[in-house]
Amino acid sequence: AARMDSGAACALLTLGATTDRGQRASAAERALAGKLLAELERAPQVSEPAALAGEWELVYATEAPYRASPFFAAFRKLADGQTAAVRPFGSNSDSLAEAIFRITDTLPFKEVGVVRQTINATHLVSRVVLAISIFDALLPRSSSVMESSAALLPPDEADAPQRTRLRVERTQVLDSSIGALFPFLSLDQVRFPTSELFEQLKPGSSLIEMETTFVGSEMRVSRYEPGQAFVWTRVAQDAGAQ
Repeated sequence: AARMDSGAACALLTLGATTDRGQRASAAERALAGKLLAELERAPQVSEPAALAGEWELVYATEAPYRASPFFAAFRKLADGQTAAVRPFGSNSDSLAEAIFRITDTLPFKEVGVVRQTINATHLVSRVVLAISIFDALLPRSSSVMESSAALLPPDEADAPQRTRLRVERTQVLDSSIGALFPFLSLDQVRFPTSELFEQLKPGSSLIEMETTFVGSEMRVSRYEPGQAFVWTRVAQDAGAQ
């Protein structure tokens, strides 16, 4: 069970590949994904404590792929209860976090590349590749990696087995090619002390929970909020080393 040759897992993988990880999915395709997720979550799962360990790549998401980073889950918690002065066009929410996310989602020159997470016994490290394209005819496309690190905390006695408590510690920009075009923008030096700053602004906001509603030998489904889902496939060791 829980292998990639299961019907629901294969169908989700195909759906993600043909819809840009769900970002170009039609209403019918999103409804199908919901049914496939429900089927997958009813399947037998890997129950070993180390089932989450390894490197994972995002293949389907119910919202923008970059939000799979735990940083944005902590930011949503930080902004909880705060409302936007102006509701973005087409939004049915006046949440400040959702307003900022919607503006970010619609930036015309941004492209989200590969999204991966590496999990070990103590930390979850998220890496999101962001490509920026401005004036393609004049400047080459530039890219950077947004890396966020979160510590895995000991579970509370009341925690369900599928819940993982995280403290988002830091976020930094790596492997940025922007500096080659604009030397004054040394983004590789940017390190954001997420835990310290968020805790100063709102105590407890750097602490989040990740609920893994399905984990198999090659696929998992994790969520930070009800209604959202991020589907990951395990990266083979030789692929992860590239």
